[in-house]
Amino acid sequence: MGLFKKNKNFFYAYAMLTGTIIGVGFFSLPYITSRAGILTVGVYFIFLGAISMLIHLFWAEVVAKTSGQHRLPGLAKIYLGKHWGRVATITAIGSLFGAILAYVILGADFSHALLNGHGGTNEWLHVILYCLVGAILIWRGNKIIAELEVGGMIALALVLVFLVWSASGHLYLENILALKGQVKNFFLPYGVVLFSLWGASAIPDIREVMGRDKKYFNRVIIWSGLTAIAVYFLFIIIILGVSGEAVDPNSLGGLGGILGLKMSRILLTMGIITTFTSYITLTLALNKLLIYDLGMNSTLALVLVAGGPMIFYFLGINDFIAVISFVGTVFLAIDGIFIVSIYRRVGKFSGLKRLGVGTMIICFILGIIYEFYKIL
Repeated sequence: MGLFKKNKNFFYAYAMLTGTIIGVGFFSLPYITSRAGILTVGVYFIFLGAISMLIHLFWAEVVAKTSGQHRLPGLAKIYLGKHWGRVATITAIGSLFGAILAYVILGADFSHALLNGHGGTNEWLHVILYCLVGAILIWRGNKIIAELEVGGMIALALVLVFLVWSASGHLYLENILALKGQVKNFFLPYGVVLFSLWGASAIPDIREVMGRDKKYFNRVIIWSGLTAIAVYFLFIIIILGVSGEAVDPNSLGGLGGILGLKMSRILLTMGIITTFTSYITLTLALNKLLIYDLGMNSTLALVLVAGGPMIFYFLGINDFIAVISFVGTVFLAIDGIFIVSIYRRVGKFSGLKRLGVGTMIICFILGIIYEFYKIL
């Protein structure tokens, strides 16, 4: 019975982390690859995949060794002091909120397209519905969300199999080989790929599901990261093999005319599933951050995490690629620097670890500088 429970918890934890990682960035990758080139994106996945996995392993060790319910701001306050705890609060909220906003933007777009405008000719009703359903699930707690992630993973796997089968007659290798990319777009994938591989916000919730067993904790992280990368490359190959340079920024927009209306609706359903499951997990993480680390009333926290994205959406911030690129390059990079700094106070360091940590910090800082240079 104990072994069954451990395996069941492992699967739930694996589903939560994998579902968190595979989110809205999933749909931007074919478009980014078409502009930067598949070899360039492959290098980014190898490099940033290793960095993100190490960050998750570091964070898991910190979380496992620290008693109490804490997110990044609370742990920064404990190990780095009150001042850095306040800074970490701002960046953690920014990264989570930006990611949640991106999920709302694309999820509502998919929902609106799937229903052909039912429920209103504009997308705003779909935005409200998306956030309202999310708030209800957050109110229900961790268990139902873990179960939702499992259902979402199963549905995603089935749809990917069906996508491979349906697209096989329309997939041409020359469409992929013709994508050489441009030198000027070499840095374009950085923020998007980092965003697509990031799942640190779910680590504390995974500890609640898994307990403090380090061996199984680490296995969840490694298998989730490898699964995400494999799924991403499968999706990139399928979409670019069908669309080539004509790929839509959200990957799905241009496929309806090629694969048919039925396939288009299945793909939109996949979009809703993957964005919504990640949206729920990150909304839960932000909700608990506000409650546990800021001492906010649970009702007020729920209102803010559900209502905040709607306000920004209605203010016109609705370019999901721009949002995830900024969040990945700036906010997640700063979160990564905090995680590494906290881990240095908790974990054991060898010479190789010091080299890896130094490389990560330099990479994050250069990315932040580049993003602000690009904006200015």
